[in-house]
Amino acid sequence: MTLRFRRSMKLMPGVRLNFNKDSVGMSFGVPGARYTINSKGRRTVSTGIPGTGLYNIETLSSGSRSSSGRQPAIDLTNPPQPKPMVPTFFAKKAEKEFYKFILDIYNEKEKDSPAEIITKADALKAKFPSLHYPLDLIKFLHAITVDGNDELINALGPELWKNRALAFNDPTSEKYFPGIRPQVPITTGISTNDIYNAQNFGHIWVEGLQDQKRYAEALEVLHQMVPDQLVAISIADIELEQKQFDEAIETTEDIENYDDATAMLLILRGIAFREKGMEDAALECMKRALSKKDRSEGLLHRALFERAETYARMGKKAMAIKDLEKILVDDSDYPAVQEKLDKLNAK
Repeated sequence: MTLRFRRSMKLMPGVRLNFNKDSVGMSFGVPGARYTINSKGRRTVSTGIPGTGLYNIETLSSGSRSSSGRQPAIDLTNPPQPKPMVPTFFAKKAEKEFYKFILDIYNEKEKDSPAEIITKADALKAKFPSLHYPLDLIKFLHAITVDGNDELINALGPELWKNRALAFNDPTSEKYFPGIRPQVPITTGISTNDIYNAQNFGHIWVEGLQDQKRYAEALEVLHQMVPDQLVAISIADIELEQKQFDEAIETTEDIENYDDATAMLLILRGIAFREKGMEDAALECMKRALSKKDRSEGLLHRALFERAETYARMGKKAMAIKDLEKILVDDSDYPAVQEKLDKLNAK
């Protein structure tokens, strides 16, 4: 979700010095297992399967906190305790074959297509029916990344969501899924890369339903999820899509800019005000969203884009152009910016 600055220097075998934007740290270990501590006191342990891209992070200490003692509205940095991602000597054959399957499909040197992953998952499922939940979850995860899989997605989605507790509490899922972190777009400018768990699956399924314009079903899923700021963003996003502007304003009430998630809620609130013809209220929301310059680049660009649209509707052409050009400085390919600039300059 957040753009990060990082440099790293090797001091000796297994030891690296890391420079971040606001801290200095050291990490120790070997591929697959590292311990990190920084100047703020944050300590983490990362474990994974080398060469696959699968990893898990345990935060032992979060380091210093703000003097106000206020916790972030949403914390995506503390996944569950790391679990071994290698079958033991006494593991059943089904688990060992699932482990081989994971190594195969996430091999960075020979990446499989979603179709190939689905085919391999079906073959393994036919051989070991006890693996149906973890394999169906893997199939769903990759089927939804490409167009043309609606039939499979719509077959797997409702069943897996209904049985999500069983699916993610399956011993194989519990052991291996903490290393799988899909990046899920919540709305333009914000996403999550939390571990593949029931909450993250819910966000993925909601995105699939939105793509099919099945908004009522998407909202039903969201209301069944653990309520947090990302869920609120998804709800407000759908309400805006359905032109339910009063509902979107209600969803985003009592929000201050504490982090990326709350800043995005302010942007969505501003859009709702704008669509109701309340441009001054919209500009105030965008102003608050842009007040913290350490927010992610994608979020700041979304705020500038929506503020430019508001200025354009108010007839403030120069200010709209200024905001759009600010986006182009960082991202010349930002969707629709050049098109809007051309239209404004043609007037």
